[in-house]
Amino acid sequence: MRLPARLTAVFCLAAGSAGGAGQPGPEPPATAVAEVVSEPVEVGDVFELEVVVEHPEGAETAPVVEESLGDFRVLGAVPLEPDGAPAGESRFHLRLGAFVLPGDHEIPPVPVGIRGVDGELSLIEAPPSPVRVVSSLPPDSEAAGGDIHDIRGPFALNVPPRWGAIGLLALGALVLLAAAWWRWRRRGAREAPAVPLPPPAAEAEAALARLARAGLLEKGDVVGYYEGLAGIMKRYAGRRFETPWSERTTGEIVRDLRVRAAPEHREALTLLASVLSEADLAKFSERAFRPDAAQSRFRDAGMFLDRTRPPLTLEPDSGEGLEKKGSLPPGGPGPSTGTRGELEAR
Repeated sequence: MRLPARLTAVFCLAAGSAGGAGQPGPEPPATAVAEVVSEPVEVGDVFELEVVVEHPEGAETAPVVEESLGDFRVLGAVPLEPDGAPAGESRFHLRLGAFVLPGDHEIPPVPVGIRGVDGELSLIEAPPSPVRVVSSLPPDSEAAGGDIHDIRGPFALNVPPRWGAIGLLALGALVLLAAAWWRWRRRGAREAPAVPLPPPAAEAEAALARLARAGLLEKGDVVGYYEGLAGIMKRYAGRRFETPWSERTTGEIVRDLRVRAAPEHREALTLLASVLSEADLAKFSERAFRPDAAQSRFRDAGMFLDRTRPPLTLEPDSGEGLEKKGSLPPGGPGPSTGTRGELEAR
């Protein structure tokens, strides 16, 4: 493999520059490289991508990936701890599915989350990795036109006339029943009033309150807690700034929000990035979980809601006396400040 040689070169360059200065300098930045363990890969096979991260000693790292990397499906991630590995090196194996057509492909950059000894979170990327995917057909299949099995000829089915008439009657009855059911469902849909969604901030505050009451951390369900927290914040950010959030990675969501959000909200996006990055790190490896970090991220979530909450607007008076001065938008108020403080203390 070319990974050890490449990492050795990077390390030597960093050591040479530090030695030339004649005095200790700042901590070198973290770097990451990725390479396919063995290739070529056959279509439909599961293969491994090795990610090697060079980072300051004591830092914790984890790849931040979701269901797919480009055209390749992510099936799992395994941290490696080889004997004799340097203290500032971490290795991971990503199991990928090659559900693509044969040819030369490229695995997109792999984002890696890093938490330093001071608790600061950062995100780096391993460069793209080339991979060659070959056909899984036998070598002689191409000479035979690519057909492995011959197509079966038509099968003659003799149906007595009376059974055909019975089948037509049964089909007609099914069509009539389906039409009646469809009309009944359509009438019910017309009569049922549409229930408007609550405002994004009110919905998120209620969801955070439910998450705190569930006591997942007290039960030891760290992954469930962070999945719930990340899901609440992704949905709020998507609804608040009208950006796609479902089935999106942390990097994609933050990148879209930086383009979509107003200038006064861009500083608050660092709070959202810290919540989502911590969730990705904890979901990958529970050993990286710290109770104080969980409480800090919960407070960050509340502050992000407060700083990006849209101003209240009064609805026009309909004449029925329902609108009063200082009323809230439809959906009702969220949890009070005291309630949020109690949740943050948990």
